[in-house]
Amino acid sequence: MNRRAFLSAWAGTAVLSAVGTNLRLSRLDGRPEAVDLGAVEATVLVFLSTVCPISNAYTDRIKALVARYAGKPVRILLVSANDNETVDEVRSYAKDVEFAVPLFKDWNNVVADRFDARMTPEAVVVDRAGEVRYQGAIDDAKNPARVKVEAVRLTVDALLAKQATEIGRIRSFGCTIKRVRKER
Repeated sequence: MNRRAFLSAWAGTAVLSAVGTNLRLSRLDGRPEAVDLGAVEATVLVFLSTVCPISNAYTDRIKALVARYAGKPVRILLVSANDNETVDEVRSYAKDVEFAVPLFKDWNNVVADRFDARMTPEAVVVDRAGEVRYQGAIDDAKNPARVKVEAVRLTVDALLAKQATEIGRIRSFGCTIKRVRKER
């Protein structure tokens, strides 16, 4: 863990680091897409897996987030970062789950590396200035009936209300992101 993230967590603030406001993603047809994080009040990146049972158990909760923020200055980006999942598998998954927003493929784990995402599902909430305001689990329970803290919702709602975000990090649980082997 980097020193700033450690100190931020220790001090109780949810601002982890600045990542800038430009992001490049790849659509499932291979077309690149430039995303300006500064164009909206909050951007939520959700790292998903087509095969992780915990990631797949969050499908309805992710759809609820998408529906909650439809028409608001919030962008939700769904990202498949696993190197062991082919684009055809990701396309099939996207068709089956019918998310109302596109699912992007993170070739070579560029986006996952940029945010140091490690698990599926894992969420990152970035504000208009490019500051990471929350990173971790979408909520605090695998079983939806046991959820007490909806971390992503609370963070985005605070950003929309221009209030301080007071959510500490909730450790992500699920499956690890299968990364591309990098030359050393």
